Amino acid sequence: MRFLRFEISNFKGIGFAALDLIPAGGNVFTLIGLNESGKTTILEALDDFGANREGVEELYGAKRVAEFVTYVPKHLKANFTGKIAVTAQVAFDNGEVSEIIKAVFAATGYRIEPESVPGQFSITRGYNFENSDYKSKINNWSTGIRGRGPGDRKNWPTANNGDAWKSFVAEVNSRLPKIVYYPTFLFSIPSKIILNPNEEAEKSENRIYRQIIQDVASSLTSPLDVKTHIVDRIINEPTITEQFFNFMMLAPDKQQQINATLNLLSQHLTKTVFESWGKIFSGNFRGREIYVRLGTDNEEGAKRVYLKFVLKDGATEYDVSERSLGFRWFFSFLLFTLYRVYAKGVRGPTLFLLDEPASNLHSRAQMQLLESFGRIASRSSGIMYSTHSHYMVNPEWLDQAFVVANTAIDYENPGEDSLNEDKSTDVTVERYRAFVGQNPTKTTYFQPVLDKLEVVPSRLDLLKSSVLVEGKGDFFILEYGRRILLKSKSDFAIVPTRGAGDMDDLIGIFYGWGVNFVICLDADKAGLDARERYKTDWAMSSERVFTLESVDASLKGGRIEDLLNSEDRNLIAEVMGLAVEPTKSQVQLFFSEALARKEPYKLSEMFIGRVKKFDELVSKKLAE
Repeated sequence: MRFLRFEISNFKGIGFAALDLIPAGGNVFTLIGLNESGKTTILEALDDFGANREGVEELYGAKRVAEFVTYVPKHLKANFTGKIAVTAQVAFDNGEVSEIIKAVFAATGYRIEPESVPGQFSITRGYNFENSDYKSKINNWSTGIRGRGPGDRKNWPTANNGDAWKSFVAEVNSRLPKIVYYPTFLFSIPSKIILNPNEEAEKSENRIYRQIIQDVASSLTSPLDVKTHIVDRIINEPTITEQFFNFMMLAPDKQQQINATLNLLSQHLTKTVFESWGKIFSGNFRGREIYVRLGTDNEEGAKRVYLKFVLKDGATEYDVSERSLGFRWFFSFLLFTLYRVYAKGVRGPTLFLLDEPASNLHSRAQMQLLESFGRIASRSSGIMYSTHSHYMVNPEWLDQAFVVANTAIDYENPGEDSLNEDKSTDVTVERYRAFVGQNPTKTTYFQPVLDKLEVVPSRLDLLKSSVLVEGKGDFFILEYGRRILLKSKSDFAIVPTRGAGDMDDLIGIFYGWGVNFVICLDADKAGLDARERYKTDWAMSSERVFTLESVDASLKGGRIEDLLNSEDRNLIAEVMGLAVEPTKSQVQLFFSEALARKEPYKLSEMFIGRVKKFDELVSKKLAE
């Protein structure tokens, strides 16, 4: 099953918000917003809908308290009558409906009419309030089913409180994507993970990590069962007694079997953790490994078998809990996300909710961590994460990104008075493209994206043959056309400057470094004036400083945007979700995104032809 859409009503600072998860793309969804914008509130609302915490809250040292009144918006706390709800629109995958019908028949004897089960429907969960007092829970389904019970001669609508309906709901719930919320991964790791606990007295922390050990075992090429291949081999061995409950008392063949199991688990953990860790933090990890150490004891009046995570660095051993903050965060992140897809009894995918992930890691680590999201989400699971860091923005996922804003905060004029006390908190959520199309001047709201797409020429670019252009817009348009559409092999760099008349610093640097370069300016008045000044002040020839008119005579008096025709502008408007012709800044944003994503849009032959002429002209002038 898949989530298609979420709608949130009256949850804390959210009056109403909708998140469309189609298209799913890489199944990674980004919530972009500044501090206090409401990103965490959205994740909390979805977490409440999922209600599948599996004891996770106890990892943070506190249990969740069901005080639903805390969900009531602050400005309505005095007198709120209504509902706080989250609605999920879900869709069945191919074959699921028939499987559910078979399961209901096996459990109740009812035959559900297949046509009565829609391919898509919605589930609403929440709470009813009256005069700010909690009254009841909400659990509404937009669908009913028809079926025939044993002995019935025709189909009848199945009552919502009937056995068939209850069985149907239970089966669908078991297949819904699980929602698991992690505010952070900085929680303690047990010193001993008991593999055969007294289940009635088992702590949630141990149960969670015990399941993780099994998840790792299930992920092996030849999956193992921890109970069968470790616990039972010890507990059921006749040479083990109450007085001598020790691994060393096992028969040699049993010791070898268990050691082989532990070695497989350790090798897999070492490879997974340090391979990923090496990409993010770099460094030499030769001689380091993570292994699981087996232990036995007779504590609490029972034979106990336990494992510990140990980090070996050369001849020195450490508990994982003794390592650095960054390592513990990443180790827990891998355990609780990557391995979960192999968890026993987990049917269907999982939607992970991550709040400001890796905010405690440095910039390069954040960028590399972002790459691991795609690997986790590729196994039918999804990730929704919040961020205000441009290092955590992937241009390829902008179709699945949302801008989150709080209308009670004046983001354009930050300061002590930026929180408008006259306004009630109202968290809004809008698809990134739609928000940019409707609010092109409100760049503060999506600044992390702009920062991600920022052009910073590398040192290598400044040492190779180059063409100076007026600004970032020129760079994005020309570089996109050359690299993505033309796939040009020409070896020169396009270097953006601060405007037609502000290239002197770079000209001086390039002359000083002996860099071969030319200048291409717009063919408008500012470009023509700058061309004449550079020819006079820097003794540059007409071959070294030219305008777009030299590229194509039809561009006389034109600017860089004039490389596009109406067909191109209509395509840009369609992609950006605009009802009117795109502005200069929107054209620049389109090309910056398209370049970052390497997306080959079908722009006009006229545009491609003009870029080709530019590429050939610059190559020729640099060769002279």
